Amino acid sequence: MANYCGECAFYDIDGPVKWGNEQYCNKKGKYYPQNRPACENFVKSNRKEGYQRAGCYITTIIRNILGYPDNCDLLETLREFRENFLKQHQEYIGLLLEYDQIGPVISQHLEDDIDSPIEATQVLNSFLLPTFQSIKMHDYESAVQIYQQMVLFLKLKYYMIKDSIVDYNQRYSIETLGKGRLRLNES
Repeated sequence: MANYCGECAFYDIDGPVKWGNEQYCNKKGKYYPQNRPACENFVKSNRKEGYQRAGCYITTIIRNILGYPDNCDLLETLREFRENFLKQHQEYIGLLLEYDQIGPVISQHLEDDIDSPIEATQVLNSFLLPTFQSIKMHDYESAVQIYQQMVLFLKLKYYMIKDSIVDYNQRYSIETLGKGRLRLNES
């Protein structure tokens, strides 16, 4: 089933119209008609309260693809690390902004990958479990470095290096930061 620009979270459905039927794509920085077939950056839109709930690639891997429960020790530990360490240190806010901005696209690529169970298992074993172990040993700097290696791996895997410019000046709420949510443009 085809996806279309008008169904994408990056498509500014409420913004000004150009040439009668084209609206702005926040990802590509261009105007497209709503019925144009979606690009590789497509993220299904479900707008609510100033942000778009979107795929979080870590939970996509662990829960959706590999079938772990949402409250497993791995996910709970990573969430606690985000809340109690990353959000508490200004130098890591950029990591969380990046997670929100590229995470939904990576999540979609992972779910669409024909080899998603194999890819998810590789990411789990190569990055997520080592990050988890570093956190458990209170070696937070190593945990951050392993996470950064994982992000680079996923960007390269899904050809996102040139398209993954992060807007570090984007407004955010500390409560929702790092949860795989796209901030919507304020009207």
